[in-house]
Amino acid sequence: MDGEKLGGGGIITSSTVKILACIFMAIDHIGLCIFPDVPIFRVIGRIAFPLFAFFIAEGCRYTRKKGKRFLVLLLIGLAYFAFYYFYSGVVYANVFLTFSVSVLMIYLLQFCKKKVFEKLTVWRTVGFTLVYLSALAAAYALFRFVSFDYGFKGMLLPVFASLFDFKDISVPKALSHLDNKYARLACFAVGLLLLSLNANFGYWQFFCFLSLIPLLLYNGKAGNKRLKYVFYVFYPAHLLIIEGVAMLIKIL
Repeated sequence: MDGEKLGGGGIITSSTVKILACIFMAIDHIGLCIFPDVPIFRVIGRIAFPLFAFFIAEGCRYTRKKGKRFLVLLLIGLAYFAFYYFYSGVVYANVFLTFSVSVLMIYLLQFCKKKVFEKLTVWRTVGFTLVYLSALAAAYALFRFVSFDYGFKGMLLPVFASLFDFKDISVPKALSHLDNKYARLACFAVGLLLLSLNANFGYWQFFCFLSLIPLLLYNGKAGNKRLKYVFYVFYPAHLLIIEGVAMLIKIL
């Protein structure tokens, strides 16, 4: 299924949605560091993470270099992890490490689906389901042991967006019809609900459902591909700028 069909006739590209996500993330961190007593900043910020999470799933769907995608996220995450540890002495796994686990879980999900539908039998279905559930259990244990950004539920959010991803998998016709933007967003909304329940932000986290608006407008196209790596650089750059401004305000 091509990107345009999956997009469902939207009007904005993935690069546009990612730019919006960066803006929402910057607003969130401005609120955290400079205006901690003004909740609207943090409310708006709840929209950012789901947008990035959805496009982690999109990237896994379309990339031809699966290993490279995982390694880029992992290495950037480890670099930020090391910097944060030496800066604060706190062991905290940033969102890049969260998403690197998401990518592994999506790849394993696709592998299990492909193996099940290659020869659809009860034993293969049960076997590969158990394989995947075991991997989920291992991931849950890891997230209990190490403090990851957005936690286990946040890691699962891109996986929910990939549940009906049947690209390059021979599935029955009835299932193939579920591989569309609206069915995938419905699964994604379930993930948003789980993320919102018992979240550290309380009822604020429910504003993450506003992320569905730009995603419904998404047309399945990449947009400006030259911005691909800008989004990786934006994360540390905007944090350094905001932290610098916050420190300057305290000094003054």
